[in-house]
Amino acid sequence: MATEYRARSFSQGLRYKGNAGMWTWLLHRVTGLGILLFLIIHVVDTALVVIRPDWYDHALNLYRHPLFRVAELGIFFAVLFHAFNGLRIIIQDFWPIAMLHQRRLALVAIGMTAVLMLPVTWLMLAPLFGLAEEPGAERHRQRQMERGVNVEAAAAPAPVAPVSLEGGR
Repeated sequence: MATEYRARSFSQGLRYKGNAGMWTWLLHRVTGLGILLFLIIHVVDTALVVIRPDWYDHALNLYRHPLFRVAELGIFFAVLFHAFNGLRIIIQDFWPIAMLHQRRLALVAIGMTAVLMLPVTWLMLAPLFGLAEEPGAERHRQRQMERGVNVEAAAAPAPVAPVSLEGGR
């Protein structure tokens, strides 16, 4: 007996009715790969300090760009979700009765990730829009004043330029 295979488009594949289980499975893999990519980049750019200090300084300047701030937020999301979803998977592995509550447990993992993302999102993105000062800026000023360095003339960390919401008018 021949098996009949239907051609499916990408959008049809995304409409798979696997509900929360399929999406948490997919997001768990994507966040895991994202974390792995970050670790590889981190090891390489940290090694640059020894191999090519000038390249390392250039990399640090690149990391001050607002796009990297958003990417750091993405990394933080990936770590949080991957951790909470991993705990969900462990619970389901050790207590099979928890499989009856798979959707609830997935929503708890997503909810905990969202709740913990809120303050971190504010800390990381508010300075980009000029809504708050960079974390550590006040402490930096205090330390400079304790050393007797003119705070205005001191080489403070380069501030992140606020993003304009007016679109260059």
